Parts: sequence; C-alpha cells; structure tokens
Amino acid sequence: MTTPGTVDAKNSGAKIMGIPFWYFMVLFVVIMVGVLSGKAPVNFLTGFVFTLVLGAFLTWLGGLNKYLDMVGGPSLLCLFVPTILYYFHILPESTSELANAFYTDMGYIEFFIAALIAGSLLSMDRKILVKAGSRYAVPLVIGLAGALLLTGAVGALTGYGFKAAIRNIAIPIMGGGIGAGAIPISQVYAGYGGAQDTILSSLLPAVALGNLWAILFAAVLSMLGNKSDRFFKGFSGKGSIMRGGEQYEVREEDKVTGAEYMSMGVGLLVAGALYLLGRLISAYLVPGIHAYAWTILAAAILKISGIVPKYMEKAAGDWYGLISSIGLPTMLVCTSFAVIDIPTILSALSNPAYLVLTMVTAAVAAIFAGFGGYLVKMNFVESGITAGLCMANMGGSGDIAVLGASKRMNLMPFAQISSRLGGALVIMLASFLAPLLM
Repeated sequence: MTTPGTVDAKNSGAKIMGIPFWYFMVLFVVIMVGVLSGKAPVNFLTGFVFTLVLGAFLTWLGGLNKYLDMVGGPSLLCLFVPTILYYFHILPESTSELANAFYTDMGYIEFFIAALIAGSLLSMDRKILVKAGSRYAVPLVIGLAGALLLTGAVGALTGYGFKAAIRNIAIPIMGGGIGAGAIPISQVYAGYGGAQDTILSSLLPAVALGNLWAILFAAVLSMLGNKSDRFFKGFSGKGSIMRGGEQYEVREEDKVTGAEYMSMGVGLLVAGALYLLGRLISAYLVPGIHAYAWTILAAAILKISGIVPKYMEKAAGDWYGLISSIGLPTMLVCTSFAVIDIPTILSALSNPAYLVLTMVTAAVAAIFAGFGGYLVKMNFVESGITAGLCMANMGGSGDIAVLGASKRMNLMPFAQISSRLGGALVIMLASFLAPLLM
C-alpha cells in the first residue's frame, strides 16, 4: 500500500498518496474550496475526502524533515494543526462541524476501529496471540499501579497532595477516556459529595493532557525503538509485542492484485460482522462490558480455534491494510477537530505542578508497563505503548493517535483491551478508593 505522504526518491518531484505533487494540489484545492464554500453536503463522502486530503497533505509535510519524522511528525501534525487552525478561525465552523459529523454521527470511528481489530487479530500469528493474550494482564496491572502510586508521591512532593493527585489526575487519565472513563468516574465521586457536572469539568483537563503526553511519549518510544540495539535485547520488537515473535507482514504471494479486490469486500463483511456481534453481546448479554471488548474476544476465539478459512483471514488482513494506510491520517484529522480542545490545554498549562503530574502519570504508566511486559517475555516498547500509554489516552481515538504516532497500528487489539477492559478496571478501582481519597 502507498503511504499517504511520500517523497519519490527516483524522480525529482514529491508524491502524496502516490500522486505527483501538483496533481495532488489540484485535488486539494478543489476539495478545500468545495468544503470552505459551505455548499458541500454534510455526508460520508464529503467528510471522507475532506479529512483524507487534509490528512495526506499534513502527513507529507510532517515527513519532509527526518528529525520531525523520527518523533512522529506526520501524526502529530494531523492531530494538532487542524484544531489550531480552527481555534484561530483560519478554518471556519463548517469544517469542524463536517469533521465531527463524519467522526461521530456517521460512525467513521467505529468503521475504522472495526477494520483494525478484525484485520490485525485474524492476520496475526496464532502462537503470538495465545502467548501475548495470556500474559497481557501483567504489564497492564503493573503500569496502572505504578502510575497511581508515583503520581501520588510526586503530588505530595509538589504540594498538590497525595490523595488529590491520585483522585484528580492519575485515575481519570488511566480511566479510558471521557465517555467510558471520566463521566462514570465523576459519577462515582459525586456519590461522596459534590455536583457531578462540576467534578467532571475538573477531571477533563487531566484526561486531555494525559492523552497529549501519551501521544508524544509514543512517538519518543518509537524513535528509541528504532535504535533498540543501543539498549537491551527485548527493548523493541519493531511492532511485534512478544520477544522473538514476528509481526504480520503480507507475503509476496498474498499481495492484492487486480483480480483480488473482492477480497477487501469480504474483509469489510468480516469486520462488520464481528463489530455487530460485539454490539449484540454488549446490548443483550453482558451490557456492563464495552462492545469492542466482545469484538476483540470473538475475533481472538475465531483465530485461536482455527475455524475461519484462510482466505477470509487474508481478506480481513487486506481490508485492514487498506484502512490503516489511507484511513489513519483521516482519523487523526477527525480526532483533532473532535477531541483536542486548545482552551482546555492552555488552561491546564498555566499550573506547572498540574502539568508535571499529568506528564508523570503517562510516563510512569509507559515505563512500568514496559518493564512488566519484559518480565513476561514481551518487548518493552510495545508493552509500554499498549499496556501503558493506551491506558493513559482518551479511549478509541487516543488509541489511534498513540499507535499512529508510534507506527504500530497492528497492535490495535491490545490497545483496545487496555482502553476498554483496563478502563473498566480503573472505574471499579475508583469505586473502592473513592472513600479513602475524598
């Protein structure tokens, strides 16, 4: 698959999505003028091409400088440039409304995550899945425990307070985002006094900053992972979570050809069926657990059992390859408009102790989860990113941003386990700790 933003080394000109630069710019101008004119309909097609063309261009810009590219520049530009342009009124309200509608109302985030969960799990080596899945709780629990305790300790040292740091910063950051994290946590806290809305507003800056730190640290870990020979054996698996395990790569004989594009349609059906199965189980059988968790479990059972025909596994992998290659910049642009709030971040930045504590939570989660994973024969970088930073981000959109910045989208199933099941664990923990922390 063609990377959204590339520079063609063989020819003199740059290429974006495989398109010569000036041809791409014609498409860019047409689409942007159409959207900015206010005459474009708010539908799936318009939302897709707007976020895709903007994301592809920003990805190309971020890859021009090798140092910026090393720290996840393409993903970081997609995440922050659109919201900054909107904040300073360079992009009008209509662009944010279109991106938000495409992202949430039209369900693009679910379309994207379903493809990644199904494709990455079904195309994964079965032995690696069995080994990693049975050990994943170790780095997740160690990362969570380390983040809570050390954030509390630093809170005590800075004068913010041990209990306050855990209550207001560490727990909401590690809680799995807003809808499945900060909101239920604020409801738990409200049971011990205070208005739920007021408590929620006090937790949101921590969630936003934790997400920001998680993305930045993911890019740093990826950069360090590229130089893993300078550290220790098992520091980075270059995308493989288990030490000695091979990450999935499309073999030459498995690459999509003109006669095989129907395979992607099959992959779409497989991803959609697994997603709906998860929704049905969550709605009618076990409503307390998020649908994505059931989708992951169903895909894992099918993979481990070996009952899915190989061509269907390959089809899911083909569909995953397409969506992860062209859809990532699109999803990051959507996340920029819908999730990253500049005023909230600027407000939180005015308190140095608060800023340090949010950074400590994300950093400690990554380091402790990395070492926890290393203890059970996982690679440090991959374990730190999935079991640590994907606990500290903002759920589904945060998982995409973190894995995109670290160039490890194939680890989406583990990221979702952290966000969904790990987030549920944090809510349960908040229920037990709340009387002691108030």
